[in-house]
Amino acid sequence: MILRGRGDAVEGEKLVAVGRKISKPIIIPETARHRAQQIYIYGKPAKCYIDKPVRILKK
Repeated sequence: MILRGRGDAVEGEKLVAVGRKISKPIIIPETARHRAQQIYIYGKPAKCYIDKPVRILKK
């Protein structure tokens, strides 16, 4: 399935992004002391793949 709409998202533990140009990393707040980085990928088209899916732990 390919998501192409504005605001569509993918989620994984490890993502691979492919594009022709990337922006500088921007530090964004996450939980507690953990900080995340955000970058923009530009291309015609830019693509993102899930390399490692999210593991959901069952209790």
